[in-house]
Amino acid sequence: MGVSFDAVVVGGGPGGSTAAWRLARAGVRVLVLDAARFPRVKLCAGWVTPTVWRDLELDPGAYPHTAQAFESVSVAVDGTEHETHFGRVASYGIVRAEFDTFLLRRAEAAGATVREGQRVRGVHPVEGGVVVQTDEATVTTPIVIGAGGHHCPVARAFGEISRHEDVVLTQESETRIGAAHLRALTPNHGSPELFAEPDFHGYGWYFTKGDFLNVGVGAIGGMPIGRRLERLCAALGASGRLPAGLELTPFRGHAYGVQRRQPRRLAGDRFLLVGDAAALARDFSGEGIGPAVRSAGLAADAVVAGAHRTYPDRIAAAFGRRSPLLDGLLGLLPARTIETAARLACTHPWARRRLVLQGAFGMG
Repeated sequence: MGVSFDAVVVGGGPGGSTAAWRLARAGVRVLVLDAARFPRVKLCAGWVTPTVWRDLELDPGAYPHTAQAFESVSVAVDGTEHETHFGRVASYGIVRAEFDTFLLRRAEAAGATVREGQRVRGVHPVEGGVVVQTDEATVTTPIVIGAGGHHCPVARAFGEISRHEDVVLTQESETRIGAAHLRALTPNHGSPELFAEPDFHGYGWYFTKGDFLNVGVGAIGGMPIGRRLERLCAALGASGRLPAGLELTPFRGHAYGVQRRQPRRLAGDRFLLVGDAAALARDFSGEGIGPAVRSAGLAADAVVAGAHRTYPDRIAAAFGRRSPLLDGLLGLLPARTIETAARLACTHPWARRRLVLQGAFGMG
């Protein structure tokens, strides 16, 4: 016999836990399912903007885990570093294993039922609702919220994953090394250091967050991601940031989509998608925590109001609508033209601050 909930959230990351927290706080009987057991490793460069803290209704000063404020960011292009100083806190470095667990436990404390270590094996629409199946249970619900990342089983069940999507591939590593050691390796300890890929199809990063070092690279198309990582690590080694003998945790990869040619349908009669499951990561930067948290709040509000069909319009109001015509025109531009524009945006002080760091990354 199945167990009934008012809503089921598939995925316990920032998007899923935020949706569950908002729903539970409103008195909705909500279940969160995640294949992992928390705390779990979630590779991510890991910066959280002031806007995200406001959306979460959290004071970063009262957050009990790593929340390293930074006021500057460097962007390296063709080996030359360009630094931007905001003169105020631009964002905060966090460790996802800590951050995600904190948010999930907060949802649980608000009244959400959380079941970890339960991989969703099936999502099936039925008369008047949805059946969600795991290895241990069958759950029925009127509405399911997909927050399970790029390959979310909810998005897959409702046919929202297309082979034509633009997909970012990444390789990342996060290692606890010690703040004292890391300060000796880089003059920019505590601030993100970004490295534009020569073809501007992506970027690498070196981000020291207290005792932790996060290194990675992400890109769409072009050179294989493994070769991009090798090139980045070689450059970091030559600069002294990755000295020989410094042991890093193994690099791992993941993927996420961005809404370009074929955006995902965000909602239907029985489902809503949030965060990476909705391919809402910021274009160009790939920043996904902010869109996940904001979309989760909007999804919860729509469900509580009994108007989940309004969710796509709420997303459009918050993030803007994609223009197929504009995307098509941009797709016709020569690669050299796009590369020239990207180089200018990264190297010109005003453009780097306004268009790249504030616009694409949401910092500042």
